Amino acid sequence: MIYTITPDLLENIADNEKHYFTDILFLFTNRSCSLKVARDKNNEIISIYRNIKNNAETIKLWLDLMSFIPSRFEKINITIDDIDCLESKFMKLCKETKGVNKLIVYSIQNLYKFECREKKVIFEDIIINVLDRDDAKEELNGKNIFNINGVGHMIAGNDISESKNTTKFNKNE
Repeated sequence: MIYTITPDLLENIADNEKHYFTDILFLFTNRSCSLKVARDKNNEIISIYRNIKNNAETIKLWLDLMSFIPSRFEKINITIDDIDCLESKFMKLCKETKGVNKLIVYSIQNLYKFECREKKVIFEDIIINVLDRDDAKEELNGKNIFNINGVGHMIAGNDISESKNTTKFNKNE
């Protein structure tokens, strides 16, 4: 599954919300996971990510991990250099991602150029599904399937405090 991640998500994660980096962004870095992030042909999207000042260190780490081979970025064969509006660049990239038109934003309230109804935006006659940070966290953790030795495995989404395991561990064992 390929997602388009907006700079809105990356730059608006507050200090007390850093869990969104691990709950959303760092899921894409796992080589055994089928999740990918869309990028344009000329890597302008990557340049935009690199130039975000807020959360710059965490974004740099995320980009470094995403760059390992095989890359966790999916190249979409379009150029967006000639589009002036930042919001439109990401809508265009998302629109051109065949079969999957999912855009991850920090908040739907931060979409200014496009009208969002029922978590959907119509862009150039294509429906873009918009996920805010909490919707993305829920969806990605529900689809967090890893391929281990050719067998798909799903990571449990429950909080460990909900576990029914009553095994006690002795310090001396």
